[in-house]
Amino acid sequence: MLVLARFTLFFMMIGSLLIYLFTNIKLIGECSPALAVLGFSVMIGIFMIVLEIVLKQNVYIKKSSLFLILFFMYFIVNVTINRPNDLKALLLATTGGIILFYILGSLVSTNLLYIKEKILNSNKFLNMFNFFYIVFSFLFLILFLDTFITLMENVRTDLFLLSDLDGMYQRAGAFLTISFFIYSFTTAFFLFVNKYAKKSKFMVLMTFVLFVSYCLLTIGGILLSQLIGSNNTLVNLGGLLFATTIFYIFINFTKSENLLSKIKLNIKKIFLSKLGSKLFGSIFVSLFIVFVLLVGLINFFDIDLDQFRIFGFGSGDVSSVSSRLALWDNFLIHFDYNPIFGNMAVDALTTGEGTYVHSFIATLLTHLGIVGFIFFFIYLSVAIKEKLKSSNNLYVNNLFALYSLIVFAGIFAIASFGTFITYTPIWFLLGLLFPPIVFKNRKELNFEKSNINSIK
Repeated sequence: MLVLARFTLFFMMIGSLLIYLFTNIKLIGECSPALAVLGFSVMIGIFMIVLEIVLKQNVYIKKSSLFLILFFMYFIVNVTINRPNDLKALLLATTGGIILFYILGSLVSTNLLYIKEKILNSNKFLNMFNFFYIVFSFLFLILFLDTFITLMENVRTDLFLLSDLDGMYQRAGAFLTISFFIYSFTTAFFLFVNKYAKKSKFMVLMTFVLFVSYCLLTIGGILLSQLIGSNNTLVNLGGLLFATTIFYIFINFTKSENLLSKIKLNIKKIFLSKLGSKLFGSIFVSLFIVFVLLVGLINFFDIDLDQFRIFGFGSGDVSSVSSRLALWDNFLIHFDYNPIFGNMAVDALTTGEGTYVHSFIATLLTHLGIVGFIFFFIYLSVAIKEKLKSSNNLYVNNLFALYSLIVFAGIFAIASFGTFITYTPIWFLLGLLFPPIVFKNRKELNFEKSNINSIK
């Protein structure tokens, strides 16, 4: 009964979070509606973590989280000195609060780890998870269709774009990206654990149907991103679709299970081994499938690409790209202002408010200086090393680690050429992939130590 209650609470948490996100996408331009729903989701997440602490006792703070705390402290000091009026907005607001969204991602991830542990320790919990996943997928479909249909009522007649948007697409685009982070990682986990369990032919068919449903919904999300005018979101969702397709091909058609069940992952083994060749093969096949699927849908529905912002509305110039490239001229001006410590208000003090370079990495340097840049990348390198360490079950953990790191590499590359350091999907993804705490019982600790000793 306790496990059923925990599963129910987890899906209530991510379900209410999705309701909050889609409500804000649907009511684009309004000031954070449905905050009570977000608070409810956070309360459930915190309650489950407290319950896990009470029941399991062995709670470990990851080394990477200590470096992240150091980065956050430096960020807070910088903002307090240079932009004191924006401290709350940059830390905890739903428009760009990096700590808030890191916490949200961590709550989802930490509680998903409990579900993973239960399924891997006993197959009897897999049917329970599959039932909840199907309900979750149906909820996502309903929320998505409701949002899409509502927004289509206000579409322009000449372009596939909302009327009276007035540049308010960024927050809605970020929330759409986060929604598909949740959907994609839950779907990937569903695919991985069912492959591990080697279920019946009926379940193999069911996983295929649900994977196809995921692909179609993600393509729908790409259309929705253009309706609200967010090219960044389109690229992010395209990356998620591509990554999930890669791993569907990888686990079903490459006979990689033996490799993933016997190795401890590291960067060398990912790229310079049989595993790497199978992974790259899956990448090329997936690229072909996604390309054929998109071209087929475009031709079948006779879609006029000139109606979309990503194609410059037929002008031949993608304004979001050209304007971002033009802002790179400001990089040296901003960086030279205070190269060591940076200044969170450097754009306002030099070239004008909002004229910062649209790049996560570049704005780390310009706004937080070399010190902030170093703090962040020390945290990130330690977090990635921790992610590559497996315990409990090598096959599923290796799959999930590979999927996580490939998604992160893609999303981080996109952010490096298109966003500011307070871009909320990046901070949500960091929490989702690299939660600050981990729960381990004695069996897991002994297993992990034996693996480390075997490597030595």
